[in-house]
Formats: sequence, C-alpha cells, structure tokens
Amino acid sequence: MILVNSQLATLRQFNRTDDNQYFDDQNYKDISIKVVPYDVDDLIKFGIYTIPEAKGFFMVNRNVDVRKGDQIIFKGKFLNKNIELVDKKLTVIEVKDSWIFNRLENQIVIVK
Repeated sequence: MILVNSQLATLRQFNRTDDNQYFDDQNYKDISIKVVPYDVDDLIKFGIYTIPEAKGFFMVNRNVDVRKGDQIIFKGKFLNKNIELVDKKLTVIEVKDSWIFNRLENQIVIVK
C-alpha cells in the first residue's frame, strides 16, 4: 500500500543480469517508481533502525526489485525532513521488509 504523498523517481538497478561476475557500473536499467518519505523517529528511539550514515528513509511498493547498491534519482523538487532533493542521486544502503498480516506490504529503503 503506497500512501498519498508519493513522489515519482527513477530507480537505477545495477547488475541484474548474470552475464558477468563483477560489479559493472555501466550495466544498469532505469525504471520509474513511486517513493514515499518514511518517518522512523519512533523506530530509531527503540533501536530498530540504527544506521548512522543514513540520510533518508523511503517506502516503496512490494513489487519493486530494489537491492543494496541501487540508486534513486529524483527529478524536480521534493522536500524531506532532513534533505532537499533537487536532481539528487541517493544510494541504497539497506532494504527492510514491512509486513502486515503475514504479507509483505512495503519495503523500507534506507539511503545515503
């Protein structure tokens, strides 16, 4: 379930093919996704998310194939609590699952 204040962004997926064994920064595919800023203040207080280099937390749909090392590219203006995203590239450092009633509903993407 994607919430109402979503923003369109481009997800740059790196190395989704098995034709080589090393990381190639020229081997990528761009797809358009919706992201929602995710407020994790309460989760940080309880110690669930303790990632010091994190700049932002976003929620994406469960069908999106997002992994560590991918990039989220924003076009235009989008304001988050911590950072202003204007033509900004953010790197995914971790992906967490969000389950509701024994079903994967969203993914929490942690970026820097």
